[in-house]
Amino acid sequence: MINYSSHIRSFGIKWNIKIEPVYRLLDNDDYINNFFEKGEIMLSCFNNFKKNPDEMQGDKEEGHAIVGEFGNGPRNSHVIYESGLNAFVMSTTSKINDTIIKDFNAVGAIKIKDPSMFAFEIAKKLPYVESGVEGFCNYKSSRVEFLQGEEGKILNSLDFNVHSSHIIFEEITKGIELFLKLDKYEYQNEYRLVWFSNEEIKNSIIVRCPEAVKFCEKIIF
Repeated sequence: MINYSSHIRSFGIKWNIKIEPVYRLLDNDDYINNFFEKGEIMLSCFNNFKKNPDEMQGDKEEGHAIVGEFGNGPRNSHVIYESGLNAFVMSTTSKINDTIIKDFNAVGAIKIKDPSMFAFEIAKKLPYVESGVEGFCNYKSSRVEFLQGEEGKILNSLDFNVHSSHIIFEEITKGIELFLKLDKYEYQNEYRLVWFSNEEIKNSIIVRCPEAVKFCEKIIF
């Protein structure tokens, strides 16, 4: 079945966006049942990703990136920085295969039929959250991003004695580092949901959001 998200504009045209489901793999039947019975689900954070000793589930460099610029001024700039410290994160996959099931010791999954509406309902339950982003991860051989055009010029003009690293995220990279993963993980086809808080996030949180259940289906392997 094809699912659509509908939008109605002020000039009276209804426009549909084709929605692709994503899957939250879980390694315990209780976690799956608790979500569908109570709406309980755990969200993680980049701090936890870095501490996870499992190479296929954790990544010590999550949220880290290097951006560089060449040729737009008398000096060449590069910056090593980190973002996502204020983010709740949930990793899902767009495709289920035997390898990823084994990697995550999965016994089943929450099929999220409408990721945007699901994330929007979850956002209502999170403390100090006012914005979020979702999308597929980008898989590369390194965490270095070379900027060109206007973004490169902006980076080259920054004085980091005055400007914070937040300007890199907000005005230059647009948060690409939140979706950056090394290409050895590409088979996982990760689709990531990110909620931004006004506070630093150091630990996972269990959210109770029964309103999100209607956008999901239960899958048991």
